[in-house]
Amino acid sequence: MHPSPYPTQPQPAPTQPPQEPALHLLGGIWIASCPTCGFQLATARTQPRVERRAARRICPVCCQAARP
Repeated sequence: MHPSPYPTQPQPAPTQPPQEPALHLLGGIWIASCPTCGFQLATARTQPRVERRAARRICPVCCQAARP
């Protein structure tokens, strides 16, 4: 027996503010990765460009949005 009643409507997921992507400079190439799991979201030669590219990506591994 289940001790508590089953919910009749889906419960909203706990909301956490999206985290900024982690930025790394490796060999002259900027890399943006997911702060939760480390999945590579974007690469570019300049920091502003990689930040813009990462802002449009959602991590396919942990499904966390990089930014709002």
